[in-house]
Amino acid sequence: MRTVVVVGDAPIAVEIAQAGDTVEARIGESTAGDAPARGASTYRARVARSGDAWQIALPDRTLTATVVRTRSEVWVAIAGEIYRCSARTEQEAAGSDARTPRVLAPMPGKVLEVLVEAGQQVAAGDPLVVLEAMKMETIASADAAATVTRVYVRAGVTVEPGQTLVELAFT
Repeated sequence: MRTVVVVGDAPIAVEIAQAGDTVEARIGESTAGDAPARGASTYRARVARSGDAWQIALPDRTLTATVVRTRSEVWVAIAGEIYRCSARTEQEAAGSDARTPRVLAPMPGKVLEVLVEAGQQVAAGDPLVVLEAMKMETIASADAAATVTRVYVRAGVTVEPGQTLVELAFT
């Protein structure tokens, strides 16, 4: 299977082949026909899933990832980092606008702090809401310059994956 995974705003070509519980992934530039991808890295791992937790056994180490799906995205927490991902075809990624007006909770958690209010101008990357999930703080940020049109949460509330935190209007 060949697709483009958008991590944050960066499109990355990915080819995946699976045989039983072994997955081989070629990550990097896309390939042309049967030619190997230029600048690509190939990984082979045994993958086991239990609910939202995934054990990824590479030849030199084993990683544990928490994967939470929303309607249009997948959030992956691994090695102390959290990644927002979505799949696109190569054509969609080439012409896509990765911005989304709704900032969603990536996983279940508690709102620690709301940093914006309706009417406020924000820049790309500005923090909007601080969440605590899986004993880690996660910051939900703006995809691009925008105006906050609505804040749906307040400090202290518990949120579910995919729940809207803030709505934006892009400028």
